[in-house]
Amino acid sequence: MEQAHLNALFDPKSIAIIGASPDNQKIGGRPLSYLQKYGYEGVIYPINPKYEEMNGLTCYPDIKAVKAQIDLAIIAVPKSVVLETMKKCVEQKVRSVIIFSAGFAEVDEEGEQLQNEISRLAKQNNVRVLGPNCLGMFNVSKGVYGTFSTIIEDEKPLKSNIGFVSQSGAFGSHVFTLARQHRIGFSYFVATGNECDVDVADCIEFLANDPDTDVIACYIEGTKDGDKLIHALKLARKNGKPVIALKVGRTSVGMKAALSHTGSLVGADEVFDTVFKQYGVYRAETIEEFLDVTYAASTLPFPKGNRVAVFTVSGGVGILLADQLSANGLTLPETPKLVKEKLREILPIAGVQNPIDTTAQISYMPTLLEDFMDSVLSSGEYDSAVVFLGFAGLKLDSLEDRITTLKAMKDRFKDIPQIVVTINSNESRKMFSDAELCVIEDPSRAVTVSKALQFFANRKEVDAEETVLAEQKDVFGASTLLTEYGSKKILKQFGVPITEEKLARTADEAIQYANEIGYPIVLKGMSPQILHKTDKGLVVLRLKNNEEVRSAFERLKTIIEETEGAEFEGVLVQEMLNQDSIEMVVGSKKDPIFGQIVLVGMGGIYIELLKDVSMRKAPVSIREAEKMIHELQASPILQAYRGKPPYDVAELSRLIAQFSQFIVTHEEKLLEVDLNPVMVFPEGQGIKVADGLMKLEKQVIHS
Repeated sequence: MEQAHLNALFDPKSIAIIGASPDNQKIGGRPLSYLQKYGYEGVIYPINPKYEEMNGLTCYPDIKAVKAQIDLAIIAVPKSVVLETMKKCVEQKVRSVIIFSAGFAEVDEEGEQLQNEISRLAKQNNVRVLGPNCLGMFNVSKGVYGTFSTIIEDEKPLKSNIGFVSQSGAFGSHVFTLARQHRIGFSYFVATGNECDVDVADCIEFLANDPDTDVIACYIEGTKDGDKLIHALKLARKNGKPVIALKVGRTSVGMKAALSHTGSLVGADEVFDTVFKQYGVYRAETIEEFLDVTYAASTLPFPKGNRVAVFTVSGGVGILLADQLSANGLTLPETPKLVKEKLREILPIAGVQNPIDTTAQISYMPTLLEDFMDSVLSSGEYDSAVVFLGFAGLKLDSLEDRITTLKAMKDRFKDIPQIVVTINSNESRKMFSDAELCVIEDPSRAVTVSKALQFFANRKEVDAEETVLAEQKDVFGASTLLTEYGSKKILKQFGVPITEEKLARTADEAIQYANEIGYPIVLKGMSPQILHKTDKGLVVLRLKNNEEVRSAFERLKTIIEETEGAEFEGVLVQEMLNQDSIEMVVGSKKDPIFGQIVLVGMGGIYIELLKDVSMRKAPVSIREAEKMIHELQASPILQAYRGKPPYDVAELSRLIAQFSQFIVTHEEKLLEVDLNPVMVFPEGQGIKVADGLMKLEKQVIHS
């Protein structure tokens, strides 16, 4: 039912405009004007008690006077009567609503309460609401223009396969205007406003299922529901639709501004970054990149590999492209020997090494570009091409020939994305657009596009996460912080390999346990109030006999007892791990929006020093965990090198996957878990968790 009503919002067969006006300069007049001017084929019901007729249509005094099913009601009335109007829409069984009116949660507490009441009405009656405080939406193919924006006042929007959703109306208008200047159209344009009901995730999900949309572009400030957003992103990837996001709020200042703007929860930016990478979303840094990548993804196939052929009229630009493509993970394979010979036959003075320099002779030899591109791309050695033509876009007298060549190459090599680079005029942009060729005006921007296309080519479904979670029994007790001993005792129940250890309350117990485990031994003082044991001198290594154990025990107990507010839990007697190993850390943090995030990095002090960490939304499969390890800059240390054997990445991957299941199972209880260090032994010898801490949510005690 919810999806059906979302369809009624984006593809309505009947629209009521409450607060309609015959004046197309007024907020209530613009949607009526646009619907009539741009060919909406459904039924329009203007609602305004001041008129009996409007723009040739019967005008109704009240929505309750309309005796027909209404798919969409546009509310363009003052804030003071919005709630009353919403109630009438509910009574009339309207299926969806757009609220233009402002002055709600974005303004003050009173406005927030009013908005919450609208939200409650919407949910109780299954009415989908876009807004309030929103610019509205349009569906180009169906001529639905539920917006008061002036961006379409003079010209009907261009139609394309790009769906665009923005949490900011002004940002959306800016991007729309820039896109139109570059001959880029849209299937849908949606500005979500305050998101009292329909949010950016709803829109992405709708576009992921929409047959007229192949590419989804979104401007995001934040989200209130991380799981819902992930579901939408997964659906887009499953349906083969690339998502390009411009997510703001990277800094604390930006996050604060975003929170005040939309009222969305913003969340830690690195977690958004993690979620985007995990679910195949390309994150743009600038509006220019956002538009370039969206446009290219909508017009070009994705490459089958990272091998690029560069054709250029400038040797200097060829070198620039070679440098930047290589720096972005793309390769420029050498031109095959037979192809080189063929190119020299065509033009002896050409630079036939990739990048391939056609020189200025391209202007005097009409078939030169086609002959060169055909010879090179036919070799099967290249997956994509960048064609730099200088200012050819300004030479309209010869541009038709260039476009004919490029179109022939596009048709001949359908699986090879070809990016044309040239400075353009409005006329040449239209010519390229009509020929359905991808043209970018700057070589460096073409490199960014190439990198993005490669990103989408590599975007695959992550392995299906295990959905059968462990039993959610309470293994934590009443504490909010568990020491290493308490944490590892719990992990052991879930099959996590930990060091052999026992907790001693007396020196005699410590000696007994040391002899049972076997020397050398490690002693660690345990106190829930002292998190960093090393800083307090609470770790003693390589103890060799009973006397050393007794002395160390008394020293550790004294340190804890002399620390203000610290409680002595005991001394942990632990095996000393002497074999060759690499220290890693496996941990989790509970994000307020996306829930449990699992991370891996170099262990010991290095995680804080180097900040070399890979993260995922939990749970993850063993294969995805292995990808996390290989993403680390330090991952080569785990591989075989200079005679040293490789370390047990397989068992570390298994631990990460197993741990990710554990933290999701106990999502509500766990705030943060830190397994540091995890000792990774040579391949085939496994791993052991040598230390760990768990921070737990405070329990709410109901009287």
